[in-house]
Amino acid sequence: MKKLGVYAVLTAPTVSFLLLLSGCGTSPTPTPTPSSSATPSATATPTPSPSVTTPVTKAFAQYWVADTSHGFRLYREYIRLEITPDPITSSLRALVAGIPKDSDYVSLWPKETKINSVVVAGDKATVDLTLGKMNVGAEAELMAIAQLVWTATAADTKVKRVQLTVDGKIVESIAGHVDATKPFTRGLTYEVLAPVWITSPEEGARVSAQGFTLSGMASTFEANVAWKVFQNGKLVQQGSTLASEAAPAWKPWSVAIKGLTPGRYMFIAMEFSPRDGSLVAQDTKNATLI
Repeated sequence: MKKLGVYAVLTAPTVSFLLLLSGCGTSPTPTPTPSSSATPSATATPTPSPSVTTPVTKAFAQYWVADTSHGFRLYREYIRLEITPDPITSSLRALVAGIPKDSDYVSLWPKETKINSVVVAGDKATVDLTLGKMNVGAEAELMAIAQLVWTATAADTKVKRVQLTVDGKIVESIAGHVDATKPFTRGLTYEVLAPVWITSPEEGARVSAQGFTLSGMASTFEANVAWKVFQNGKLVQQGSTLASEAAPAWKPWSVAIKGLTPGRYMFIAMEFSPRDGSLVAQDTKNATLI
């Protein structure tokens, strides 16, 4: 079993029916009778409207890729999808056919890729693909596979292993570099996930300016997380905070930010190298405070 390391998103129309009752007589002197003067349409029961069914949805995690000084790493976003008996298939199809909310993220899977089927047996999901043209190196191939593995195992937490097949067959490799004959599992967080994430606010969110908290996840040296706030390209606040535990642990961090008035802002969370102060990784989010 291989671990993945850095290198190794109804309303039914209502139809009404109007019944028109009419007749024509052939007698030259028709005489109305009580029965012929009845008005059935006045007492007819209206046809009931079809019931409206609203699908039940939930937030599913999707994993995207961005570059850091450590190489390619995964970042997470959430998308709302309809709850179905087959959450892995819907999650993976939305991933390979979609685009991330954050323009800093990308998918390493070509748009021509199709998720044909997912079969779950015990803790293993077999995901069958039809591949588009995939011309990437070994590191990018690993991160592309990690995108699927982390998204699939988030959609169904009972699944721990993911076997990839292409058009129904196990293949030696997806893009020519990584052995795909055996199931993949999630790798170590500090080898696969970006060192620092912003999880709130989400990209494009509208949130209250009252009691605003910037928060995320990190795996950084001595748990350090630097942050900055920009408005209209101007730095308005900055500082640093600590995650609840240092690397290699993957832990939450948060900072209460005061004094921001309603408006649009960009938030940045960063890790800097303890050796030379260079930027290791960052995550940015644009949000509107109301």
